[in-house]
Amino acid sequence: MTSTHTTNTPHRHAAAATWELSDARTLFLSDIHLGSRFCQAEALLELLQRCLPQKIYLVGDVVDNRRMSRRIRWTPAYNRLVARLFELGVSGTEIHYTPGNHDTFLRSFVEDYRLVQIRDSFVHQCADGKRLAVLHGDQFDMVESKMLWLSSLGSLAYEGLLAIDRSINAVLGLFGGRQIPISRSLKLWAKSIVQKKSGFHQQLCDFARDQDCEGVVCGHIHKPEISQIEEIMYLNTGDWIEHCSAIVEWPDGRLQLIDAHNLAKTQRREPTFHRLRSNA
Repeated sequence: MTSTHTTNTPHRHAAAATWELSDARTLFLSDIHLGSRFCQAEALLELLQRCLPQKIYLVGDVVDNRRMSRRIRWTPAYNRLVARLFELGVSGTEIHYTPGNHDTFLRSFVEDYRLVQIRDSFVHQCADGKRLAVLHGDQFDMVESKMLWLSSLGSLAYEGLLAIDRSINAVLGLFGGRQIPISRSLKLWAKSIVQKKSGFHQQLCDFARDQDCEGVVCGHIHKPEISQIEEIMYLNTGDWIEHCSAIVEWPDGRLQLIDAHNLAKTQRREPTFHRLRSNA
């Protein structure tokens, strides 16, 4: 069976937006990696302060337990981020958390808590009626399921590449040179090999079909994307290490990738949760 990929980048979608971020109905976030020194928590906090959605889906790897098991790292920005999520939950936002391979310990706590529901996967119904399966995606990564040692080694190598990437680009910036996304390119190359070997996309689409869904939202591979694979809509939220991207559902059910780097160019508006409740 052949698959049709029609990819939309965050930048192109952001330019075509007809809604303000303050109108967001649902927000999908993944691969925040709290605990990594490269986590861009401030950028995510800026996004969360601009919206008051009905639902937030935390699609795995929110906390990076692998890195924090080696060295505890918790910054004031993390505290502000957690406080904002708590504030949203108290305000009425439903928070759903599906753990990933870096916070897999939370799979032992699958339950409904006061402000957050933890599940291996969720089914989300959009305002226009379409159903989306929501899960991190590591369940369909052959390296994670059969070669965990290689995955851990890859995480260490990626951290080193990020450090080299930042150093080289800092020097290039001093001389007005063009930024080179070394770590991003190498990670996407490595992940593309794993995806092909694992049948990653196909397995996710099969999972969506089994759940009677028209689409699937995932994270894991750090590649923000919205595309069509056969009859299934495939949505990847990206990450908050390099891309600072998320998927937003607007009040009409339309889904869009957004790039938080573009937020500085827009004026902040007061979120309108009360107006969106009637559109549930």
